[in-house]
Amino acid sequence: MKRSVAGKKTVVCVGPGGVGKTTTAAAIGVIGARSGVRTLVCTIDPAPRLADALGVPDLGAKPAPVAGATAAALGIADANLLHAMRVDPSAAFGQLVNEQVADPELRNHIFSNSLYRHVTTGLTGSQEYAATLALYEIRRDGGYELIVLDTPPTANALEFLETPQRLADAIASPAVQWFARPDPRESRFSLRRLGVGGAGILRRAGKLMGSQFLDDLGAFLLDIREVLGSFLLRAREIEAVLKQPDVGFVLVMTPETAAVNEALYFARRLRETGSPLCCYIANRVLQEPGPCTEEIVRQKISGLGDVAADDVEHAAAKLASLSAYLGKIARAQAYEIERLARESPSVHITTVPLLPHDVSNIDSLRAIADRLESA
Repeated sequence: MKRSVAGKKTVVCVGPGGVGKTTTAAAIGVIGARSGVRTLVCTIDPAPRLADALGVPDLGAKPAPVAGATAAALGIADANLLHAMRVDPSAAFGQLVNEQVADPELRNHIFSNSLYRHVTTGLTGSQEYAATLALYEIRRDGGYELIVLDTPPTANALEFLETPQRLADAIASPAVQWFARPDPRESRFSLRRLGVGGAGILRRAGKLMGSQFLDDLGAFLLDIREVLGSFLLRAREIEAVLKQPDVGFVLVMTPETAAVNEALYFARRLRETGSPLCCYIANRVLQEPGPCTEEIVRQKISGLGDVAADDVEHAAAKLASLSAYLGKIARAQAYEIERLARESPSVHITTVPLLPHDVSNIDSLRAIADRLESA
C-alpha cells in the first residue's frame, strides 16, 4: 500500500460510511509522517473518530499538530510532521463568498439568509462539495507535502467524485441562469418575472410556509447571483485538481458482494474521468478458523479440569457451530477479494484483519498503520 501512494501529494479516502474510512485516513497520515513528510489529515465527519484515533480532543477547523506523546507512540519522530483538522462546511462555503463578494453588507445579507444556510449545510451533496472546497484551499496554500482527506460518509463512493460536476451543471442550467439574470426594471425579486404559473406556485408555497419564505427566496435569488459564477469556476477548478497525477484515490470497503460491485464500478468511473485509483483497502477481513469440530472442543474443554458433562456438550455444540458460521463468512470474503483482484488486476488490494475491538486509541491506530505500511 505504501508504494501505491508514493509520490502523491493528496490521498482521498472514499467509501461508504461505517467501513473504517476515517481510521484508514489517519493511518495513511501516520505512514506519511513516519517518512518525514509534513502531513495533514482532514475529515468532515462530525463524529469524533479521527480525534479519538489521533488523541486530539479538540479537533477544529484549523490544523493542529498531534501531541508529542502521541507522535512518539505512533512511531513519528516529530509531532509537527502530523497535523489534523475537521472541515467546517459553513466555513468552507463562507470563505468562497468572502473571497468573491467585496461588499460587507451583501456578505452579511447572504450569510443571514435561511435558504443559504440550508443549501450550504443541509442540502444533499453540500458536505461533499465543502470537502472539495477545503481540499482546494489547503493545496493552494501549500503548507503540507501530503494531504489525506477523509471524505463524508456516503452510501456511494461516487458521491464525492461527482459532486463538483453536479454543482457545475446545476449552476449552468438555464433555470438557475434565468433566475440569476438581473432585471433592469426591478431592484428586488418580483413574482412578475415568473409568469402566471410560476408566480401562482410560489404564492401557494408562501401561504403554506409563510411570507418569510418568499422574502428569503427573493433575497437568495438576487444575492446569490453575485457568487454563482465563482461557485461554477471553483467547481471546474476542483474537478481539474482531482485529475492531477499527484492526487490518488484509496477506496475503503468491506469484502462483501455489494461493496465489491461498487468498487469495480467506481474504478471504471475513475478511469473514465482520468482520476487515478491507488489501491483498494479491504477492511475487517475475517481469518478462517482452524479445525473446530465438536470432538476437538470436547477434548480441549476436558483438559481444563472439572467441567460438568452437560456443560461440555453444550459448549462443544455451540462453539463448533460458531466456528462453522465464521468459516463460511471468511470463505465468502476471500471469494469477493479474489473476484476484485481478478476483475481489477492493475489495482493493488491491501487487506486489514478484523480487530477484536474498535480502533479508538493510539495502540490500535498504530497496529493499522503498521499493517498498511508493511502490506
